[in-house]
Parts: sequence; structure tokens; C-alpha cells
Amino acid sequence: MTVMYCLLKGKYESNWIKCMKIATTPRVLYYHIVADKFPEIYPNGISVSNFFRQLGQLKRRGYKFRSLSEVLANPKKFNAKDIVLTFDDGFSANYPVLMYLGKEYNIKPTVFLIGKCIDNKEMAWNHKLLLMKRYCSPVKLSAQIDNYVPGATISSFFSRIEMSEKDTVTDFLWKEVMPFSESDYLQKHKPFLSLTQMKSLQKAGVEFGIHSWSHPDFSRLIYPEAYTELDLCFKQMEELSVPCKRYFAYPYGRPAQNEIETRLIKNFQLSATFGISYGLGDNSLPYTRWQRIKMDGRKLTNQQQFLLMPWLRSIKASRFNFF
Repeated sequence: MTVMYCLLKGKYESNWIKCMKIATTPRVLYYHIVADKFPEIYPNGISVSNFFRQLGQLKRRGYKFRSLSEVLANPKKFNAKDIVLTFDDGFSANYPVLMYLGKEYNIKPTVFLIGKCIDNKEMAWNHKLLLMKRYCSPVKLSAQIDNYVPGATISSFFSRIEMSEKDTVTDFLWKEVMPFSESDYLQKHKPFLSLTQMKSLQKAGVEFGIHSWSHPDFSRLIYPEAYTELDLCFKQMEELSVPCKRYFAYPYGRPAQNEIETRLIKNFQLSATFGISYGLGDNSLPYTRWQRIKMDGRKLTNQQQFLLMPWLRSIKASRFNFF
């Protein structure tokens, strides 16, 4: 009985220490849009003034801004007072802020790029869907969706098809309901970073990682599909001669199955993967899985996310791991 108690007690304490580490390791924050005018392709974000107000409040409270490569090189050297800024999708609306961060604040953020969207070559399926909702009447769009998958709605449609079909489906819907072509829209609005902008950002100290090729839900992919998503991205960055770190941020923060992720880490020599829900050992060596905190929502939500989520996630991570 005593031996069993000691074993359980030892496991409990070990896992509790891991949980405490989750809540006290560096915070990796993420944004999609920081701008005073949000693009149609992603109409949600945070204003420039609110963004810099966030940074000012953090600095006054003793937080320090680090680059992702600096933290990943030696996570044990840093703690919860150290912050990394990251941006998803590679929107051009962020370009002025990203340049300003390096020049005026000496902050070196990381931008996670969607491969097919680089230099405004294509849009990802989720961006097309947002634009279709904006430019097309719900009745017309719903009718086309119902023709494709009877009984499906705008909100449930993509949960009822395979991820491998998402691009084919959105291309079909676009041609049926949109008054202009995808290429015309991209040429006119240029919602994504151009190659010239990316090279300027790189010179300013901004780091680049990948956010997949086409923005699928990795929790629904099989290994060959997941492999292709990363392979296309890394190959393109090499062809474009833009330095790219071996960092990968999961679209929607939803990780691949553990077996698939392990193979991806090994085959692509990933330094880190990024999601949004903690497990034991995350955000610390020798593990490569890191978690991020969303900071471009409403003010109260941002504060809750920043202050509470690391602790709440650590409790969640430990819930089924103490015994």
C-alpha cells in the first residue's frame, strides 16, 4: 500500500510540476490583422492603436519581447514575462506594423505564411468562402451548397466533405456565384504579402514560418495529405530564396494526430509546431509542440486570453494525467 501511494504521489507531483511549467513558460501571442482598415478577405482583427496600447501595457508590466528563434534556442532561459509575437496567413495589411515593430521597437515577430497565397497567386478556401458570404446573397449561396451536398448549410458544409475536396468545392462555388474572378480580385486588392514586401520584412528582422499550403484542418488529414501541405510550402520558400524557419503553425490551431505529427517533425526536421490547446510538456524542451494565445479579439477577451489561458490550459492538460 505504501509503495503504491508513493508511486501515485510521485506521478502526481511530476505531472503537477509539468503543469506549472506550462503556465510559467514564455507566452506566444498570435494575430491575424493589425490595421485601421480590415481587408474584405479577413474582416476581423485589432486596430493599430489598440495593438500598440497592448504592447505599451505589457512593457510597463515588465514583459520583454523576444524573437521566436531566440526563445526556441533555449526555452529554459525564459519565463512567462517573455513574449513572442506571431502573425498568421501573411496579410499585406500587416506590412506597415511589421516594419515599424522592427525599426522602432526592435521587436522581431514571426509571420506564418499560407504557401499558395504568397505574392497573391491564389486564395485559400476559407478566404474565398468569406468573400462569397460578402458578395453573394445567402439564399443563392445556400442553394448552390444544397445542390452540391443536399441538406448542408453554409456553416455545416465543410464538415460534411473531405478536406481534400475543399479547394475543388470552393472553386466550383466561386464560379457559380461570384461576379468577378479570383485573379481579378487578387490583382485589384493584393490582400497578401508580395515577394518584395517579404524580402523587406526579412531584412528588418521578421522571421517566416509556414501555416500550410492551403489552410486545411490537420485533425482531418491522413499522413500523405499532411506531408504534401508542408512539402509544397518549404519547397516554394526555397525557390523564392526567402529564408524560412522550420516552424509550423496549425491552421485553426488543430493539430494532426500524434502519430502524423511525429512523422512530420522527423521528416521535415521541425523545430516547433504551434496549436492553441495545451498538453503536458508543451512549451518546453525536449518537446516541439508549443501553444499560442489569440490577441486580436475584443479587449476583455484579449485580457482573459493573456492572463488566464496558460493556467486554464495547464489544468485541462493535467485533468486526465495525474493518475
